[in-house]
Amino acid sequence: MATTRHSARGLVRYLARRFAWHMLGAAIGLALVLLVYGLLNIAAGGTPGGVVVVVAVAAAVALGLVPGARELEVTAARALLDVDEDLVVPAQPRLAHRARTAGWVLLHLVTGLVVAFGLFALVPGAVLIGAEAATGSSMGSQIPPPAGPGEAVARVAACVVVGLLAVVATWPLGAAAAALAARVLGPTPHDRMETALARARREAEHIRLARELHDGIGHALTVVGVQAAAGRRVVAQDPAAAAQALAAIEDTARTAVAELDHLLAVLRDDAGDDPPLPALGDVVAAHRRAGLDVRDRVDLPPDLPGLLGRTVQRIVTEALTNAHRHGAPGPVVLDVRWAGDHVLIEVANPLATGRGRRRSGGRGLAGVRERAALFGGTATAGPDGDRWVLRATLPWTSSPAGACPAPHLDTGAPGPAVSTPSAVPDAATRRDSGA
Repeated sequence: MATTRHSARGLVRYLARRFAWHMLGAAIGLALVLLVYGLLNIAAGGTPGGVVVVVAVAAAVALGLVPGARELEVTAARALLDVDEDLVVPAQPRLAHRARTAGWVLLHLVTGLVVAFGLFALVPGAVLIGAEAATGSSMGSQIPPPAGPGEAVARVAACVVVGLLAVVATWPLGAAAAALAARVLGPTPHDRMETALARARREAEHIRLARELHDGIGHALTVVGVQAAAGRRVVAQDPAAAAQALAAIEDTARTAVAELDHLLAVLRDDAGDDPPLPALGDVVAAHRRAGLDVRDRVDLPPDLPGLLGRTVQRIVTEALTNAHRHGAPGPVVLDVRWAGDHVLIEVANPLATGRGRRRSGGRGLAGVRERAALFGGTATAGPDGDRWVLRATLPWTSSPAGACPAPHLDTGAPGPAVSTPSAVPDAATRRDSGA
């Protein structure tokens, strides 16, 4: 019983909103027709009805071109026609928007006038004619009385049918208007393209933020976890080593907080330039302090572009973190070098076996591939014998004329000795340029 009352109440509200939408169109349409009729009579005297209709239609179309008409129609469609689809109110309307709005306004006024005519003209007329046919007396309709009982019954039946059709016309016309609203007031193909591009930009930004969180905060937490575990093991036997681990945790946490603050600023749309990343040598040194046996050779020019240097630093950080997290004990070989028109990155670490063996990819490796793809490069990672090897190639076509590859970047690791000409910047400068 309660469900039936609820359904009936919902149907009444549904029809009432449709009726209100039609009456809104009827009120505007009737006022427009009367205005046109009055102006034409004043200007030209007796004006044919066809001319009044044509001018009224043109006036309705012009009304749809008035600024704000689309906003009102969209609001009415959402509130009174229960349209759930996307309805567009563009900041800068195009010709297609204006044409569709004008057509919709004309449709709204015409359907409103049709419903109003049916309810306020046809229904009273049908009641009057049916009453005259049933009683056999004239009530002012100027229609001849029926010739016999059969004609009277037919006339009453016709009046009932016409009256019912006029009453229920609100429902099919309202349903048709609701179905058309999404097509007429909805997005144009150009709007859909702009929406898709905006969505793609948002998704790309979300992916970039997720990648930055993984590369920055995730890697920092890995180092913090390793240092904390090492410090806990030696805090009693070697307080100096424990203090060194705590200092590393402090430095790593401070860097991570700064990067997190920058990412939050990106979300608030008030971020400035990207924060400076630690130099490549500092990254290697941090992992070495955390217990990773890194054998590095970094051979990059001093004027490496900032974005390319940032990508190199991120890829190396990801590779060393994965080696720390997933690799087996043993030396990790890092080779970063400039090969004329591209930068080569290769990191190899002992491959863990058994339960600790990792799979061929993850979020971090996907981020490495995305970063390489931004430069038109490639990145691969996977087992090679008893070692896990990550290789990345980043094209660089703007190498300086006459520039020679920079010498080995000294990070304190045992590695091959490379002579250092006096004209080459010192190690600190090279660290900064490689970051």
